[in-house]
Amino acid sequence: MVEKEEAGGGISEEEAAQYDRQIRLWGLEAQKRLRASRVLLVGMKGLGAEIAKNLILAGVKGLTMLDPEQVCLTCCSRDVIVKVDQICHKNSIKFFTGDVFGYHGYTFANLGEHEFVEEKTKVAKASQGVEDGPDTKRAKLDSSETTMVKKKVVFCSVKEALEVDWSSEKAKAALKRTASDYFLLQVLLKFRTDKGRDPSSDTFGEDSELLLQIRNDVLDSLGVSPDLLPEDFVRYCFSEMAPVCAVVGGILAQEIVKALSQRDPPHNNFFFFDGMKGNGIVECLGPK
Repeated sequence: MVEKEEAGGGISEEEAAQYDRQIRLWGLEAQKRLRASRVLLVGMKGLGAEIAKNLILAGVKGLTMLDPEQVCLTCCSRDVIVKVDQICHKNSIKFFTGDVFGYHGYTFANLGEHEFVEEKTKVAKASQGVEDGPDTKRAKLDSSETTMVKKKVVFCSVKEALEVDWSSEKAKAALKRTASDYFLLQVLLKFRTDKGRDPSSDTFGEDSELLLQIRNDVLDSLGVSPDLLPEDFVRYCFSEMAPVCAVVGGILAQEIVKALSQRDPPHNNFFFFDGMKGNGIVECLGPK
């Protein structure tokens, strides 16, 4: 959960020197917004540690870390995620969540009605009366000049994003382009709800069978074929891989910084990372 206070006062010479690289990257006003922001970070396992490190280095005003569980037990259940998201939305607080399961990781954001600015290169029309070939009448880009464009994007709740109705023709068409990690997340959250923990390598055989059964039940309840999530997924979703935590933690911290500074387009709304393929994808899922 992240919220902003009114940015007041200037930045000292010491702060300007410390955050010089960031100020040159996203501007003084964006850094002031970060300086006036407070963040509540729930869950201090591998992913939480990466996020905390990145936010502290970015220069937020306050970071409160909350972990009511003993180290290496489970993180938040689906019910808790949905409830906290609803509380944040009601109080106009920006909401982020994420997790790492083996080689797979995800992030989700609900920023409500979020306004931001994006730097665009100015487009200059060609001067009339100047003949310089077939490109005369085309718009030309002047890479030396940029302008800040104000934009707004509206997010849906995590509950809506997890309960997509796949029965419509439009949804069926989108289904072909939807990452299988979206359905993997649903299966893993259901496992966490049923067992009160995440899949464990100590009980690999038992947990693998249960994961396959949950896959069939969950995807059937969503009205899609279980084949969308191939059976070999069970081999790659155990424990918490440190390199995956580093990647997903970096992405999630980056999105929090973007939301607080109100610079650049945010991920709307899921980001999925596949450590086996070494790539990530942004998905916008929920009511259109």
